[in-house]
This record gives sequence, C-alpha cells and structure tokens, in this order.
Amino acid sequence: MRTIREVFVNFKRSGFLSLISIGTIVITIAVLGGYYLINETINHFMNKFQNKVEIVAFLNDNLSNDKIDNLITEIKGFSEVTEVIFVSKMDAYQEFAKDDEMKQILDSFEGNPFPDSIKIRLKNYARQNIEKLVKFFSNKEGVLEVQYGGKDIENFLNIINVIKFITAVAGIIFIIASILVVTSIINLTIYARRQDIYVFRMVGATETYIRAPFIMEGIIHGIIGGAIGWGVIYLIIRIISIQIQKEIGVNLLNFYLFEPHFFTIKFLIGCITSGAVLGLIGSLLSQGRIQGGY
Repeated sequence: MRTIREVFVNFKRSGFLSLISIGTIVITIAVLGGYYLINETINHFMNKFQNKVEIVAFLNDNLSNDKIDNLITEIKGFSEVTEVIFVSKMDAYQEFAKDDEMKQILDSFEGNPFPDSIKIRLKNYARQNIEKLVKFFSNKEGVLEVQYGGKDIENFLNIINVIKFITAVAGIIFIIASILVVTSIINLTIYARRQDIYVFRMVGATETYIRAPFIMEGIIHGIIGGAIGWGVIYLIIRIISIQIQKEIGVNLLNFYLFEPHFFTIKFLIGCITSGAVLGLIGSLLSQGRIQGGY
C-alpha cells in the first residue's frame, strides 16, 4: 500500500515528466500494435495468395501418358511442392468455355487450341524455390513453356518485406526510446527524492523498501501507456474505416485486419503487458542511480 501511495506522490511531483514517459510508451505500443496487425494481415493474405498462385508447365501434345506420369512423380519429389495437378487439354477447354465470350473465341479455332498442362503449388513462393522448378522444367523433354508470373510474385514479396522491415525498425527505435525515457524520468524522480532516500537509509530501511516505489512507478507508467496505446490503435482504425466507407463504400471492419477479435480482452492485455514490461525495464535500469549514492 505504501508503495502505491509513493508512486502517486512521485506522479504528482513530476506530473509533466510522467506524462512524457507515458506518452512515449503510448506511441511505442501503437507502433508495435500496428506492426503486429500489419504482420498478421500480410501472413493471412500471403497464405491465401499462395493457395491461388500456381506454376504452370505446358506440355507437348505428343508427350505420352507414361512420360507425363513420370514427370508428375518427379515434381512431387520436390520438398517445396504441396500439390501437383494434371490438366488435360479437354479440361482446359471446358473450363474456359464456361464463359460465353471465351466460348465464342474458342469456336473460331479448328480443334482444341489448349495444350495439356501441369499446375504446381508451393509451400513458399520464394525466388529460389521458383527458380529451382523452372530450371528443372528447362531440361525436360516435352515441356513447351513454364508460366509463373515470376517477376510479379518477386516484386510483391519484395514490397511485403520492405513494409515488414520498416515497421520492425520503427518498433525497435520506439522500444529503445521508451526505455530510455522511462529511465530518465525515474532518474529525475530519484534525484528529487534523494533526501528522502538518504533518510530511509539512515533509519535502516531495506533496499527493497527504497527501490519498490520507483520500480512500481515504471510499471504503472507502462500499464497506463499500454491501455491508451490500445485505444489509439482502435481509434485510428475506426477513423480510417469510416473514411474509406464514405469514399468507396467498403467497410474495412469486414476484412481480416480489422476484425473485432483483434480488439478483444486478449489484445488489450497484450498491449498492457507490453507497456508494463517496457516500464519495468526502464525502472530497473534507473536503479543504479540509487546504488550510486542517492
């Protein structure tokens, strides 16, 4: 009880500095929360993206069924491959003929213009995995062409990696800034209370008794900052969602990134816990000031 009382005494004495400390943690939690949301959403859409993107190998018409079966068996031997589908020229024709306009175009051809093909899906559409399969097909008899939209996939993945890198760097910078600010604020509080600390030592108070209020102060700064940071994230997303719905009629709250489960108690607890950890680290780093003679 005495520890909590001392925390509020310190807060009252250095209110503006405490607000700076809390504000820095708020920004950090907002950035980290944004990174989490971006990362989760990218992973979600990447999973959907990878389920739809395919490498397609078009085959020569005179390739025998045995050679096609052997080719499929070899492809399945790649650890990166999750699914191999053979599409006959008749299957391809029937699929495209479902569209009326495409059916008219197909009717202008003599016979079936489509070749047999093999569709391949990968666990991870990394550049090296795609290049490995393309190289494999380039040496295979009966393979006319390989299509995979390689440049588009590579550019898309590069953009995603840049976004992840920028948000991660911003998060690290703000983590360091938060810890340093909390440390500095509590150092100033310790300095302001140096006479009290001296008196406590003179009357035989334990180090735990002296240090506890300052450690708790950092934690409380973190808890408050984490809770407000959660609110800032939620508010920003609500504002963006309302604005976009006005402009283009799309409700972002229906998308994965903005689904309500991101703002449940679990996410709130995560923000508060992260803030408390930042505050704790900052307050622990400031304890050397007490040891140094205050």
